[in-house]
Amino acid sequence: MHKVIFLLFDDMMASSISLPMEMLNAADNLRRVQQRGSMPLKIALAAEQLLPVRCSSGLRLLPDTRLDELEDSDLLVIPGLWRNPQQLLRKQQDLLHWLAGNMDRHRRICAVGTGSSLLADIHVLDNKPATTHWFYFDLMEKKYPAVQWKRQHLITQAGQLYCAGSINSVADLTIHFIEQGFSASIARRVESQFSPEIRRAYDSHLFDNSPTARHDDELIADCQHTIRQHYASTINFATLAAGLGISSRSLQRRFVRATGFSPLQYQQYIRIQHARELLQNSNLNIQDIAELIGYVDASHFAAVFRRITEQSPQAWRQAVRGKLFKA
Repeated sequence: MHKVIFLLFDDMMASSISLPMEMLNAADNLRRVQQRGSMPLKIALAAEQLLPVRCSSGLRLLPDTRLDELEDSDLLVIPGLWRNPQQLLRKQQDLLHWLAGNMDRHRRICAVGTGSSLLADIHVLDNKPATTHWFYFDLMEKKYPAVQWKRQHLITQAGQLYCAGSINSVADLTIHFIEQGFSASIARRVESQFSPEIRRAYDSHLFDNSPTARHDDELIADCQHTIRQHYASTINFATLAAGLGISSRSLQRRFVRATGFSPLQYQQYIRIQHARELLQNSNLNIQDIAELIGYVDASHFAAVFRRITEQSPQAWRQAVRGKLFKA
């Protein structure tokens, strides 16, 4: 990831861009420490004119570039709105026209909350899944009936288009972008610094309309499903490969190509995701959690947990419970 653009317009919610902006900047700082000499991330605040933009809170933001001067980007972020989005759209016809004509110039486009109304209004969400702020689902379904509004999902993906229903969910989505655009280790570091107690795994509340969820290898998608179903068991991957009609070596190669993980690494990742849920939501001790997710040896579990999250299980539990109310 080398360039990110945040759109600015009047009545936007500043928090819908400030949090992902700070998370991306933290990721870039970590990358430059790890990879000396790497190109810095370019973050641009873009508006129609180089004039202060008044946010819904009264805060004023100054854009650093005009829309007609923008280059291609890895990520374009559309902020959310505090009030009825239809009131904004009536005043932003030039912005909508620019957005409709520049969709292909951005590798990913993320709309936060009611910012999804901008994508819906130019019909790029027609026959695709989308989400929005919970208060405006009725309005959106009435105004844009061709969109597949997903009330039960805080994040949706349809190709290059992502929607996040809330500020918390755009934080989750930003962690996913960091993992894809920087590295898994940098994503875990940023996650631990930005309120891990409100984090949910991207995959746990994503609606993705692609049949194999982020890659097009159906055989590997079937393999992933099997691993998720039996993540706590000892899986013989040679037997699994034979059941899929391919060699163990082919399974390894195709799995890495499709997911970026080996089958064993994927199983470990799924196990740790479940461990995090148990650490946050139960009082089970570390040994019991290790056994529930498939590890006989608690020290081995702790080593895997630390390698994936860069924290010990106990430290992660303390972090996510640090803000829980206690009578």
